[in-house]
Amino acid sequence: MKKILFLLGVFTFLSALSINPAEAAVLHPIKQQEQTESVEKAERRLSKKELRQERRAQRKSFRKSLREQLRQARKSGKVDDVELILLVLLALIIAPLAMFIYDGYASDRFWLTLVLWLAGLLLVGLLGFLGSLAVLASVIYTLYVILSESL
Repeated sequence: MKKILFLLGVFTFLSALSINPAEAAVLHPIKQQEQTESVEKAERRLSKKELRQERRAQRKSFRKSLREQLRQARKSGKVDDVELILLVLLALIIAPLAMFIYDGYASDRFWLTLVLWLAGLLLVGLLGFLGSLAVLASVIYTLYVILSESL
């Protein structure tokens, strides 16, 4: 059982690293050819440092607009209760995965939950009670974030 939980934690961690925030949702779909042409032109004109700064600004504005859309959807009551129930159930089983799905990318809250959860799983075998407290803290934190922002 411990090996399965450990493998689930590793899988969660690796899957979180492999997903790009820009691939999580598309706000304004653009034709693939037009997008690659504009990117190539921009890369020719800018230096590496400028490209890096521009990409950071694009990611930041994308995340900001995505968060704003999520806030508006939550305020308008369009968040489905079934989704909330499934997130709560997932948070009880695998807290970091629920946080990742809720945020849509590997946020600071996700990393905190993942560290608590993995530390708890590792400490359960060594110290027993302290490990279960770390896992419990991870679950409680995830539930707090999901429920406080959704209700």
